[in-house]
Amino acid sequence: MSVAELVRGPNHGQPPDFTGATITRAKLEGVTPGLFIKDKAGDTYIIKFDNKEYPELQSGAEVISTKILYAAGYNVPENYISRIDPKSLEIDSELQFDSGAGKRAFTKADLEKMLANAARKPDGGYRVLASTLLKGKPKGPFPYVGLRVDDPNDRIPHEHRRELRGLRVIASWINHWDLKEGNTLDTYVEEGGRKFVRHHLIDFGSSLGGGKSPMEYFHGREYSFDGLNLFKEVATLGLYVTPDEKKAPLVFPEVGIFSANDFNPGGWRPSVRVLPFTNMTQADAFWATRIIMAFSAEELADIVKTAEYTNPEVSEYMLRTLLERRRLIAEHWLEDVNPLSNFALDTQKDGVSLKFDDLAAKHDLGRRAEYRYELSRGSEVQRATTTTPVITLGPIAGEVRLKIWTTRDGESSSPVTIIAHDKPNGGFGIFRIARS
Repeated sequence: MSVAELVRGPNHGQPPDFTGATITRAKLEGVTPGLFIKDKAGDTYIIKFDNKEYPELQSGAEVISTKILYAAGYNVPENYISRIDPKSLEIDSELQFDSGAGKRAFTKADLEKMLANAARKPDGGYRVLASTLLKGKPKGPFPYVGLRVDDPNDRIPHEHRRELRGLRVIASWINHWDLKEGNTLDTYVEEGGRKFVRHHLIDFGSSLGGGKSPMEYFHGREYSFDGLNLFKEVATLGLYVTPDEKKAPLVFPEVGIFSANDFNPGGWRPSVRVLPFTNMTQADAFWATRIIMAFSAEELADIVKTAEYTNPEVSEYMLRTLLERRRLIAEHWLEDVNPLSNFALDTQKDGVSLKFDDLAAKHDLGRRAEYRYELSRGSEVQRATTTTPVITLGPIAGEVRLKIWTTRDGESSSPVTIIAHDKPNGGFGIFRIARS
């Protein structure tokens, strides 16, 4: 993706103008209250407000995480930073509001009460997070276990899908701890002559330090109900201090206690148990780490800018923290794998060469490596060692099999096997990459 595509993310237009817009629904459930507003163009948006104690926290988190998850390949809503002046809003005459004593008409007084704890700008307006309604017919959240029985395309049990198992690593990077099934949504879509169910991740206001209670330290460090930690606490008569009992200092109101200081990639936990995360394999973690490492510092800086933080120090801190958490993730998940990636064949004067990236070396995570390889062509086997990420294969006729081991500090990794083959209509290509 280009920088422009990363910055745009899933958004297809400009931030909406809510001057003279109409409130069509009031939403009290969820982390923060919100509104459904229809603008003059007839488009409906879900509106979320920042808490007055933590201005820009949830809206900034939602925008940054949306862009990161979209770039990682997940379907997410269009999320915009926008502004609202309550004085310019109209209320739908048919809007009913459950006051606790029965339903009645929603009034301006109810709106003022709803916004009492929302972060307000000096001009009397509000910075808001505006989300478009997802395209298609809503079909409810997708389960983390099993299949959708109403979706004939859903053939792999969700607990065994790599994009859900590896999401654990990506979620740990942005501390997206609120990953309950209710924060997913499937829609039935008809587009381009096709009819299918599209799976979405939604609601990222609890990532990057956000959430209803941003000062709660346990988020990302233990489950909401963590039996193991409770047992440790009881067994040690209270000497073991659980994450729920710990505290961390507020960094900025706009980022809460989001930090890299005590981030443990291997020990990261969402608030609820997610079976695909439990099933995550080392290969899944490597897959996700590759995606994370593909973001450059410059690209992340441009993504952070889309949060439109008022204080430039907040943007700088957010970028530093994302980069540091990324480094810790790479150090942890690349330690026990052969971190070779991005294999590509290239035609040279002396035949075909295989080029690849060593992620540990590319990101300065380890000392200089050497690559021991075994090249098999029929019964012919060639063994050699090189210190450069280029290996000459020679001509490719039939199957060529290459095994590569990476050695650092005297320790050798498991091999990566690359199988190349010529094509019936000419040319050649990589047909398989296998990791032991």
